[in-house]
Amino acid sequence: MEISTFLQHGAENAISAPALCALTGLNPRALRQCIMTERAAGAEILYQPGGKGGYFLPSTDPEQAQQERAAFYRVQRARALRSLGTLRPVARALGIPIGQLDMTENTGDTSGGQ
Repeated sequence: MEISTFLQHGAENAISAPALCALTGLNPRALRQCIMTERAAGAEILYQPGGKGGYFLPSTDPEQAQQERAAFYRVQRARALRSLGTLRPVARALGIPIGQLDMTENTGDTSGGQ
């Protein structure tokens, strides 16, 4: 199932995760997995947090689309940096230099980080 077929363009048309679950019949975890799979395949599914937030495709207006992409990038970057910070004490205990964390390393974990 392609979640992007349920989405509209522009942050003003964002659809919440609960609404997407209702439309698709997926539970929240399956919805997130579908979105991750589509993003990995190159889909630009953006997310805006907050009360009017949700998932959407970039605007058809090029300038607005760039603003939406930049906002999504800032939020995701901040989340990734916070997550990376949680690895620091464990990496230190394993003797892995902090500046050399390999985010592509295959640890054999197939849980998808869940």
